[in-house]
Amino acid sequence: MSEFSRALIDNSGYEREGFAGGYDRFRPRPPRELLDVLCRYARVGRPRLVVDLGCGTGLSTRAWSGVAERAVGIEPNPAMLAVAEEAPGVEYRQGFGHETGLPDGSADIVTASQSLHWMEPEPTFAEAARILRPAGVFAAYDYDWPPVVDPEVDAAFMAHRARRAELRARRGIQRGADRWAKHQHLERLRASGRFRVCRELVLHSVEHGNAERIVGFAHSLGLPALASDDELESELKVGELEAVARRVLRDTTVAFLFGYRVRLGVV
Repeated sequence: MSEFSRALIDNSGYEREGFAGGYDRFRPRPPRELLDVLCRYARVGRPRLVVDLGCGTGLSTRAWSGVAERAVGIEPNPAMLAVAEEAPGVEYRQGFGHETGLPDGSADIVTASQSLHWMEPEPTFAEAARILRPAGVFAAYDYDWPPVVDPEVDAAFMAHRARRAELRARRGIQRGADRWAKHQHLERLRASGRFRVCRELVLHSVEHGNAERIVGFAHSLGLPALASDDELESELKVGELEAVARRVLRDTTVAFLFGYRVRLGVV
């Protein structure tokens, strides 16, 4: 592991908080435009309740602070919830997406941000439909990665992505999306019969980052013991991605463009 990567781990919270700390620091936040379009589809100016299934460290739940009266993040992993930051009107509960424990018809909007591929679809859709009020909206949204940064940096990240896929296949490491492919979310949403209107939309957000964020984002994608397994990092050649990012971006902060795919249903 390079000195830069070691410093990154020390400074980012990987050592102190593990995978969850780096995830919370380097992953993108949902853009306000996404929240606005969900409110428009739910025909509500200020939602009374938004429920965020598989909220992880709360990035997608905290986005609703100040937008909704109340937002509840549901997450089964206590390590992720342990680093979830408090925000006005936001609360977190440990639990599963198909067992929220919330009252019938209580939510205006239910979301699953970068998480539906980990969930059994039918029970999750059934629970979302149960807790949504009439004409409420369920939305599963994911961002494409890597973000658009620079042609050389993007090419290096895509090469890193290919190495990750090869390593997973060789070591038998399964991704969540291996079971429930994201590109079939809309098809399954329609097939559930629980939503009268289903559609897909695309949008983008712009955040800012530097070489540190490129490497941090790569770490946040998660493989076993990535932060401390030198052999694993050697196989993934994270150092090559790091070297390109540092050479091209140097010490500058630049725009990162994230593309989002949103699959939504109206009950």
